[in-house]
Amino acid sequence: MKAYGLTQEFTTPYTPEQNGLVERFFRSLKEECIWQHRFESLGQARAVLGRWMRYYNEERPHQSLGYVAPRAHPAIAA
Repeated sequence: MKAYGLTQEFTTPYTPEQNGLVERFFRSLKEECIWQHRFESLGQARAVLGRWMRYYNEERPHQSLGYVAPRAHPAIAA
C-alpha cells in the first residue's frame, strides 16, 4: 500500500453503513453467484467466481450507471 501511496482505513465493527459500496458488492456476489452454485472443488469455485467477476465488471447493468453495463457506459467504455 505504501508503494502506491495508499493508507489503510478501518470502519467501526458491525457498522456496514460505513462501507456501503463493498457491502452492496458482497450482497450481489452472494445472491447472484455463490448461493446459486454448489462448488465441488476450489478450482471450480475459482472458475465460476472469475466468470462472474468479469460479468459484473463488464456486462452486468449497474444502478449507479443508470442501469447500463460498464462496457456500454460512455464514461467507462472509452
